[in-house]
Amino acid sequence: MILFDVNVLVYATNVNAVDHRRYLRWFEELLDGNAAFGVSELVLSSYLRLATNRKILRKPLTIEQAISVTERIRDRPNCVVIQPGPRHWEIFLDLVRRVKARGNLVPDAYLAALAIESGSEWYSTDRDYAKFPGLKWRHPLEE
Repeated sequence: MILFDVNVLVYATNVNAVDHRRYLRWFEELLDGNAAFGVSELVLSSYLRLATNRKILRKPLTIEQAISVTERIRDRPNCVVIQPGPRHWEIFLDLVRRVKARGNLVPDAYLAALAIESGSEWYSTDRDYAKFPGLKWRHPLEE
């Protein structure tokens, strides 16, 4: 199952992003497909933070517009909300230790652990995810 990072969602919804149309096409195919896909509520909350931030986007969304995007995703019949399970913390700490994570790599390890525990394939534009052993990772435009 595909589980995606917030950057993929930002690029798919930000018309000013480089390769916006390609990300949008990839994302719409995911949403409209028959296969189940996963979503993390942490990713959706991060999207709300980024998509409404004037320091991040030239034309930020209103909070209602951003919420609408997240609801469209969650309302899809093929959407599965992925939450940390009983092994998540153990996997997370193992990843943190193995890659000597700190700073921005710590929340990346948290999401990588979520993907590993759920058996999902993580899609992100952030190549730092390649550092995490055991994580199935892909860039959405490099398939």
